Amino acid sequence: MTLVQRFSIQSLVAAALLFLLSACDNNTPLMVQVIDGELPEVKRLLEQGADVNARNSYQWTALSHAARKGNAEICRLLVDHGAQVDVQDASGWSPLMRAAAKGHEAVLDVLLKANANTELRDKSGWTALLWAVNQEQVVAVQRLLAAGVDVNVKANDGRSPVMVAQAEGYAEIVRLLREAGAKY
Repeated sequence: MTLVQRFSIQSLVAAALLFLLSACDNNTPLMVQVIDGELPEVKRLLEQGADVNARNSYQWTALSHAARKGNAEICRLLVDHGAQVDVQDASGWSPLMRAAAKGHEAVLDVLLKANANTELRDKSGWTALLWAVNQEQVVAVQRLLAAGVDVNVKANDGRSPVMVAQAEGYAEIVRLLREAGAKY
């Protein structure tokens, strides 16, 4: 077998595995279009009555995917069509947590405007603020602080946002948290 033939077979196997893995998520057609960033298709599916709050195998919704991908326009459209803003997946992550961890500022703005609960906790007790701090998302931290989050929240392991920032050496975030009243 030549190198080209071996590479082609490996490529086909890899593509098949990716397809099978994506299919096991049980993503709806709406979720697939959200993941692909296809705004016209998302609009069409919503107009045809797609369930905006349907969940996949991991309890993700279309809004969870849109927040992770950072697509503010699709997030806004989903919210306008009744997407539950405070939905949590099987790990307890909310769309706000996903947007905060990724630093998707425009998505944060959409979700905060839609009154997303900033104090939701995942299974580890982490909030959107803790995730933004952990991922050194300075602007996300600023947006969340402006929204009035609890700056002294503690995760299940007892760590607060300022403790996480100090441990990681994120001086700018430590400063922001202290200015906002962080005590620890």
